[in-house]
Amino acid sequence: MKSMYSIKKNIYIFFLYFFLIFLLIFDLVFTKYQYTHTFFIKRNQYLNDITTNLYKEKIINNKFFFKLTVRLTLAEKVLKAGEYKFYNNNIFQIIKKIKIGDTFQRKITIPEGLTSNEIIDIIKKTEGIVLNQKGSKQIFEEGALFPSTYFYVYGTNSNIIINNMKKRMKSTLIEAWKNRDKDLDLNNYNDVLILASIIEKETSLNYEKSGIAQVFLNRLRLNMKLQADPTVIYGIENELGIKKKELTKNDLNHKSSFNTYLIHGLPKGPICNPGKESIIAVTNPSKGDLLYFVADGEGGHNFSSNYQKHIENVKKFKEFSMEKYGN
Repeated sequence: MKSMYSIKKNIYIFFLYFFLIFLLIFDLVFTKYQYTHTFFIKRNQYLNDITTNLYKEKIINNKFFFKLTVRLTLAEKVLKAGEYKFYNNNIFQIIKKIKIGDTFQRKITIPEGLTSNEIIDIIKKTEGIVLNQKGSKQIFEEGALFPSTYFYVYGTNSNIIINNMKKRMKSTLIEAWKNRDKDLDLNNYNDVLILASIIEKETSLNYEKSGIAQVFLNRLRLNMKLQADPTVIYGIENELGIKKKELTKNDLNHKSSFNTYLIHGLPKGPICNPGKESIIAVTNPSKGDLLYFVADGEGGHNFSSNYQKHIENVKKFKEFSMEKYGN
């Protein structure tokens, strides 16, 4: 009796696989799939609904074959919800993708130098990210969010992405602090974050960042004011809610704990979310006696170690601006 049962079982398995192979050959030979489609499956959605939607979207051509294949491959109970991207897939490839939950990976890219509020605004406007219910009321610490590209699936809660950004920033700072120059005269990695945020706003050119770090660190060592324009801008925008494109002489006198034209040392906190290059520039700055820098008019800066040379560089910049822009 046992052997007869085994024979029947083997015959059933043989015909099952034979039929599946037939379906596969039929699907590959006679069905032409030429599409790229995004498709959503809701939680606890029934096979009939999934099949109907796939057919309506012209992802499959035959509802009967699709449902039959799902059931024969014992996949009906394990089809996973999510967003899927199909590229000219046959029914076996479609079923496998949904069965293993091979969902489409979206991405969000956060550039360096944005404030935390600006980053949160990007997250709020990004499709597929579900804003946490407290998201609109939360205040996010400046400098806590690491700028990078983050991958997520449709329906991801914003807190998951934000927490990943926080972890990346903290780990980057800890690693940079651990490998800092032995002569670095800063108290902790929070000081590194503050200075890196200023450097991030001063230049987008990575090859300049260690030089700017050298200038600021030398000025701190000599108890000179940093006199960094971005700190003034941040203080005005953050405290007065006024957007500034250009600074005036009156702006330089704006009383603020961020205004490094008025205070000695570092401002009370970071002014943006810096990237890794700016952080590394602070912990491993170039060596030298640079104390000044000014824009060169072509996207970079001219550096100098004495005030007289700095005045010459300022004069060059003004002449360049007058020639190019007439002001």
